[in-house]
Amino acid sequence: MLNYSRIPMPRQSILSSRVPTSFVIPALFVFLWSTGFIGSKIVVQYAPPLTFLIFRMSLAATVLLALLSITDSKWPHRFSDYLHSALVGALVHAIYLGGVFWAISIGTGAGLSSLIVGLQPLLTLCLAMALLGEKAGLLKITGILIGLVGFMIVIIERTTIDQLDATGLILCTVSLLGISAGTVYQKKISTSIDLLPGVFIQYVGATLTLLPLALVFEEFNIQWNIEFVLASIWLVLVLSIGAVLLLMRLIQSSEAGNVASLFYLVPPLTALEAFLLFNEALSRIAVFGMLLCVAGVAMVLHQRS
Repeated sequence: MLNYSRIPMPRQSILSSRVPTSFVIPALFVFLWSTGFIGSKIVVQYAPPLTFLIFRMSLAATVLLALLSITDSKWPHRFSDYLHSALVGALVHAIYLGGVFWAISIGTGAGLSSLIVGLQPLLTLCLAMALLGEKAGLLKITGILIGLVGFMIVIIERTTIDQLDATGLILCTVSLLGISAGTVYQKKISTSIDLLPGVFIQYVGATLTLLPLALVFEEFNIQWNIEFVLASIWLVLVLSIGAVLLLMRLIQSSEAGNVASLFYLVPPLTALEAFLLFNEALSRIAVFGMLLCVAGVAMVLHQRS
């Protein structure tokens, strides 16, 4: 099970340690993260992918800076801590999101990109075992594999896997490596850096990583309208602030492999949201895949280290 009792939390955090975390925080994170795919479908119609991500990261950093001014979170004292957090931001926010957005923008199907990046929990578990010394018994490994099967069923049932494109494959693979390495790296440094300053520095690092790429490959051209503005507000406040703070809290308080397994629950929940909000078809096969995802994650979270 997710165990939060062993790791000390920052004294004054947006997420108070008195909040029940055994179920509420993981469930809230999965729900909030799943809504990001709906918002992203809207904004990419009106802005180039890297340009929008720079806009999103900059706004999120501004909001966090305002929150930091009214809390007593402590800034890191060592320059190396700033570099570590900036590198996590480059991996998790710039390389992961930038790679996926960029791949989709050049024609790589969402189904193919999701399948490649969907290997993240398995790769993260392997990296955590090799680099952090995390243990994985038979139950956890079986859960990861069952969740992967369910994930693939949901993705394949809801999307078409189009022709494999070399550039899209490279971008999605880089995204996979970015989110997996970033999760493990954040786990390694999380106890030495307060939550809010750490995430703020992550967004600065992500912005600095994306900016030269956008200058070379894109034009800073955003079509402003009410739909874009509302979707951007949601993605900044709910995803980049709310969901990411929850993700960093979970990484700080549990094993990296356990946290990564939660990403298996995102596509099933997104499919359910699309069914409820937009009346998209939800087949029995997709429901079966959802149940496999839930069962796999439950097995991972149930096993103690």
